[in-house]
Amino acid sequence: MKTLASLSLAAVVIATGASAQDARQSSRSFYDRNGSFAGSSVTRGNSTSVYDARGSFAGSTIRNSNGTTSFFNGRGSFVGSSVNTGRR
Repeated sequence: MKTLASLSLAAVVIATGASAQDARQSSRSFYDRNGSFAGSSVTRGNSTSVYDARGSFAGSTIRNSNGTTSFFNGRGSFVGSSVNTGRR
């Protein structure tokens, strides 16, 4: 009986941890005008990683605390930024 209670508690802890992690991560798929898969993105916290149709890393964005967003290419080099990117 004690083992069953321990397993039940472990299942609840694992399920809670998984759902908390899922809430902090989201992914999107992108398709071209012909309906073919074009790539995907994964957002974790304030950063988003973008992947091409082959699954290769293509770049990333980071939302900064001052309201700007910084963009980086697939090699990690800074390529630009924008302002006022928050949700309205």
